[in-house]
Amino acid sequence: INAEYMGILIQMKPDIGEIKIEMPKNDALAVQQPPEINWEDYNYPPCLHVVHFSLQEIKGPKRFVITIYLSFLIVVGVLFFNLLSTIIQVAAYNSPGVEIFYAFLNFFVFIPAAGFTFYQGYEGACKRDETSNKILWYRLCQSALCILWIVLSIIKAGCFDGWMRIDILKQKSSGGANFCIFLTVVEALGYTAAFICGFIGIIGVGSAAGKPLKNDFPMQRNPQFTSSTAVSYTHLRAHETEADLVCRLLLEKK
Repeated sequence: INAEYMGILIQMKPDIGEIKIEMPKNDALAVQQPPEINWEDYNYPPCLHVVHFSLQEIKGPKRFVITIYLSFLIVVGVLFFNLLSTIIQVAAYNSPGVEIFYAFLNFFVFIPAAGFTFYQGYEGACKRDETSNKILWYRLCQSALCILWIVLSIIKAGCFDGWMRIDILKQKSSGGANFCIFLTVVEALGYTAAFICGFIGIIGVGSAAGKPLKNDFPMQRNPQFTSSTAVSYTHLRAHETEADLVCRLLLEKK
């Protein structure tokens, strides 16, 4: 009679009274571990497939990776909003037409910069090497971007609309000022959110990359036997599971 429980093979031969228990080999146990990340499997961004990225493959610092990924998405969103806002204000409110060119230029410059920064932090954190150049690049680039976002959230420069533009719009009596104020508030909030997420990423990158997290792949244990306190045989029998019962009967028969 052959039986298998959690990778343990039990062979019973009642006719000769023999019981054989085989524990799984190392490579059999290895299948329980998440597979290594295939960095050459380019699947991100969608349609472009420039790098490899998957939240499901993160082994440890998932919260950190989600934070810096959110920071990158906020940057993409706010720059796309800036582009649309600039087009609307040029078309409807006679803003300088050159601002559309600036908006396109910023869109195609800062998004790759933010993507490069995010990926350095993602790869460095997944490889758990605080001394690698990727972590250094992430810290330097993210620090520069954080300074840029907080500045852009305040000033009015070209197509960028920070909080200071609200006072400028309030002084104008032209139509559509309230709508432009709304666009400015949304854009300034986006830059502020990008700064906050980026700053949190700078703080957390050291612990995420340099300190392997405990119990990344915890062994499955029976919580009834994690204490070192001595217990009676009756207590063990009272908390015996079906798997424990099978093992005990097999051992007693052997």
